Formats: sequence, C-alpha cells, structure tokens
Amino acid sequence: MVQWSDLEVFLAAVRTGSYTAAGRELGVNRTTVGRRIDALEQALGVALFDYSAAGPAPTRAGARVLAAAAAIEREIFAMDGDIGTGRQHGSPIRIAGTAGIVSEFLAEIAHVRRDHPDCPIEVLDVLDPIEALNHRRCDLAVALLRSPPLRFAGRQIALLQQAPYGKRGAGALDPLGWGLDFDAALSGAPWATANPAGEAALAAGLVTCNSWPQLKQAVVAGLGRAYLWCFAGDADPALERLAAPDPRHDSPLWLLHRAKAPPGPALLRLIDALETAIADRIAA
Repeated sequence: MVQWSDLEVFLAAVRTGSYTAAGRELGVNRTTVGRRIDALEQALGVALFDYSAAGPAPTRAGARVLAAAAAIEREIFAMDGDIGTGRQHGSPIRIAGTAGIVSEFLAEIAHVRRDHPDCPIEVLDVLDPIEALNHRRCDLAVALLRSPPLRFAGRQIALLQQAPYGKRGAGALDPLGWGLDFDAALSGAPWATANPAGEAALAAGLVTCNSWPQLKQAVVAGLGRAYLWCFAGDADPALERLAAPDPRHDSPLWLLHRAKAPPGPALLRLIDALETAIADRIAA
C-alpha cells in the first residue's frame, strides 16, 4: 500500500534534486530517504527515477506519481488551514532577485509574512537568481529577463522602465557604472547596458557598484548619476529624474520557479501574494 509519508519523501527528493538535500529538509539521513523511495517503488511496481550524468530525473511513471503527490499535499495543506492545526512549514522558502533587486520588495515580503506567519522566508544575496534557481540554492527568483528558460516556469508581473537619476539639487554628476562581478554574472542583458559596466567602467575611472541596493544608495549619496528603475527612483524624494525613460532598457519582471518540480502549496501561496503586492507597488 502507498503511504503518504513515502510520497512526501519522493516530493522532497524531486524538489531538492538529491537524497542528501531531501534528507536535510525532512530531518532524516540520506539512507532513510533512499529506503523510503525504494519502498514506494516496490509498492507501485515501477521505477520512479532515471539516473544519468545530469542527475536523477523522474521517469514517466514518476512524473505521474509526482503530480498525484503534489495534489495530495495541496489537500493536506488546505485541510490544515481550514481546521487550524497550526502545523508549521518546515523549511524556509528562499528568495533571490536579479542584482539584489529583491531588497526593493522587503516591505511586500513583510506584508506576506504578517498574513502568513507560518511561512518561513530566507532572502538571499545573489547577482543571478536564475543560476541560483538552476542549482537549487533558491526556490523563487525575482528575475529581470526578457523570457525565462524552458526549465523554469512562472509569471511576468510587471514591465520595468529605467531612467537616469541624480541626487536632488546636486547639479552635474559623473555617471556610475556596474562593477566586474556584476558584469561577469549579468553581462548581455539589454537592461544592464543602461549603465557602463565592467572593464569599460573601470577604464573610464567611474565609481562602480555590484548590486541594485549599492547603485541606488550611491546615487542617493551623491556619488554620481545612474539609470535606476523608475518605480523606485520616482518614489524616493532624495532623487530627481534627469531624463525620460529609455525603452531600450526596459525589462519584464518575473517570479520564477523550477518547472519540473511542482511548487509546494506554501510557495504557491507566496507567489500569489507577492504577484499582487509587487504589481501594486510598481503600478502606484
């Protein structure tokens, strides 16, 4: 007979990408994870994973079991909410944003936490959330890109514009640039070319920054002028817009997760809440 506890272990193994990581999330060792998945395969009479140099991936039967397990998980999550069992979500949901832009939405994350205190959240400091998502270092990416790679799924929540800003009343200022680390991680993105980057910025003798929070604060401090996202620049009374937005540097903003691992109900709830809150913030 199939046990929910075995299905839960299988879900964790698919989502985390390894027995070791699944064990860490579930509070058991790797051997226990393997034993429980073996028991599930024996109960069903099918293999659930194919193994290759790229790592384990669900078989066709495994994908069907995965969909059923995710549906059961959603029902259990809904039941817990309806009858008020107070059970906690075990592992934090890790959020990363392109060049640290997630820091701009901390108030929205705080609002979600107030409404759902049972959902632990960890905000990560990374440059490229797509790389972090691909390597399972985060669960949700707040990403600036034209369109997501096929291995990811999610929602476009806004189209962001950029314009040049300077400290209000500061007069003429030198441009600021993106640093070497930023250029190495995110070079080639159309939106990233709004400010000089990498070796070109250094050769011009510019002050450079490697994240969105650094760049914005450098402009606020009067270190120079830079292209900033308009929703944030216009809202800061310390800043003034120096020219109209340049559509060449627009970028869609996405909430993304891994496509082949069905997001858990807590992550889906977080995505729904952040989609609304962030879209409202940008449209304001």
